[in-house]
Amino acid sequence: IAMTVVETFNSFNTPVSIVASDLDTSVLAVAEKGSYPHDRVDKISPERMSRFFLRGTGVQEGSYTVKPELRRMISFQRLNLLEPNWSVRGPLDVLFCRNVMIYFDKPTQYKILARFAPLMSDNGLLFAGHSESFNHASKLFRLRGKTIYERVPAAR
Repeated sequence: IAMTVVETFNSFNTPVSIVASDLDTSVLAVAEKGSYPHDRVDKISPERMSRFFLRGTGVQEGSYTVKPELRRMISFQRLNLLEPNWSVRGPLDVLFCRNVMIYFDKPTQYKILARFAPLMSDNGLLFAGHSESFNHASKLFRLRGKTIYERVPAAR
């Protein structure tokens, strides 16, 4: 996402901030480190590799690390969707919650979506996973594409 933002604005200085969240702090620590073995980045174009990654040397040889200017665009936060207090604040223009809601029953999904809605900007978009459907929350979000929902304006 950060690479796409930089490419869109053709700059590392953008008006975009990215919050990456997960329940698992060890997953967040790995993501924040931004270091990947060659086989995890070998499908990225040489141009993108040059622009966004540093090649490891010495004991890090064979790995690639995200450049600091790209990592600075992202804050990493632990988030449990079932906890009463979230550290994430709005307004959010885009929210990616992919392949998470499938683990919750429909009433719990609705409660979470009802908490998402006030965090979203007027034109806010929610990206879900391919196996997720929020038809039961049509008062909050309406389908805009196969996995893209937009906040219903009255859902504040």
